[in-house]
Amino acid sequence: DKDTLKVVFDQVGTPTYAGDLASVIYQVIEENQLYKEGIYHFSNEGVCSWYDFAKEDFAKEICDLSGNVCDIQPCHSDEFPSKVKRPHFSVLDKTKVKSTFGITVPYWKDSLQKCIHELEQQSDY
Repeated sequence: DKDTLKVVFDQVGTPTYAGDLASVIYQVIEENQLYKEGIYHFSNEGVCSWYDFAKEDFAKEICDLSGNVCDIQPCHSDEFPSKVKRPHFSVLDKTKVKSTFGITVPYWKDSLQKCIHELEQQSDY
């Protein structure tokens, strides 16, 4: 509805493709590794801010496909007052899940490209 969209640049994390997480869970079950109890963190590799994610070529492609054209501008978190205190750095340490289950975690941009490709394939039907 607006010509400009403000997106925070001072909060960083790692976008995560649900398909990658599902694949890891499936692998653990399929390889009968459920006995390896514990708390495991999973997200794709890499780091970006919400602003970086919104400016990514794939995000622009989504806007183009939807016909939504707006100027994306960076802003500080404090421009969006909230009762919820969000951390500025929320990247998960995946060392334990990678070493325990012998997995390789894809980079978030590669997984985003895969996700967009899969969505395009589904929209052809």
